[in-house]
Amino acid sequence: MNKKITTKEIVVVAMVAAVVGVIYTLLDYAYMPMSAVLGTVFMELTFGIYMLSGALPMYLVRKPGIAFFGALVTAGVNLLLGSPYGLQLVLAGVLEALGVEIAYAIFKRDASLKCMVLGQILGAAFVFCRDTFFWGTPWSYGTGIAAGVVIVRLLSSVVIGIVLVKVITAALVKTGVLKGFVCAK
Repeated sequence: MNKKITTKEIVVVAMVAAVVGVIYTLLDYAYMPMSAVLGTVFMELTFGIYMLSGALPMYLVRKPGIAFFGALVTAGVNLLLGSPYGLQLVLAGVLEALGVEIAYAIFKRDASLKCMVLGQILGAAFVFCRDTFFWGTPWSYGTGIAAGVVIVRLLSSVVIGIVLVKVITAALVKTGVLKGFVCAK
């Protein structure tokens, strides 16, 4: 496989990542009302959506660095649209992308289910470490809540994250925009 990223791949990933950034901004503003309804643990059901910034570009292109590029474009759009979370979302995106990049490197860019699961778990774990370091959450809520957050976040990352990647990719393949991409074969 050619490891050089093409202009078409950059353009497609940038467009997809920009759309994901818009979705993230909408989710950012819905976060507080949703968390009041769902609570600390079940709010983590949305985490799989947040894993799209690195996982989707990597699944589409499967070349080194593309998850970071996608995550940074998503974060940039999210910031420009006024996300209340500021630069922390850039760090979250980079950490999510790091998990995906590591998994794809281990599996030699093979987008098997095992590879995708590992990428989602690593990305979620890295962001969990950031949350713990900066805010002490979810440990500040107690061990039971923390365990619930970890379990729901990991399940959401794996199930919702991977399903969304597959569904979005299938929709993009149908449009023809991914003609020549490895994911369209």
